[in-house]
Amino acid sequence: MTFTKFNLLLTATLIVIMFFMIPFYNDWLWGPNAKVLNVNNSMLDQAKNLDTSYRKAYRFGGSYLAYQDMKAKLAKAGGSVTLLLPTTEYLKAQGINDLSMCEPSEFYYFTGINSVWANSPEVARANWAVVAARGRGISLKRVKTKSDLDSLITLYKPFIKY
Repeated sequence: MTFTKFNLLLTATLIVIMFFMIPFYNDWLWGPNAKVLNVNNSMLDQAKNLDTSYRKAYRFGGSYLAYQDMKAKLAKAGGSVTLLLPTTEYLKAQGINDLSMCEPSEFYYFTGINSVWANSPEVARANWAVVAARGRGISLKRVKTKSDLDSLITLYKPFIKY
């Protein structure tokens, strides 16, 4: 009976080891983008910094900080805001490689600001837009007229994957 239990334990251990030899799960466990055994993810550092905004910035990185900067600038403008977002592919085409744009629902989660893509049925409600220009980075622009919105939509649409 003890020999059978030992064989089962050895078999289960080997299966777990083989499972984590698959590259995707290996990276998840202790690879460069590790979620479990990450060298940079120290419990002592996290215990020192209990602020949720610090933890979100630490976890989500530079894009999260850019979203918070957009939120602060739009808060100064006041009023109801619906933001027209470009896709990451559009930003890369403009030479902006250090910012990845999330989808509108994630943007709302991070900032609390309503946002839409160019193919959204509610795109006509957009009154602000994230505008990218080669060599100048990104900026927030108020959409004042329907023709401004239409020109931005025609810029963004080819980069949206359906």
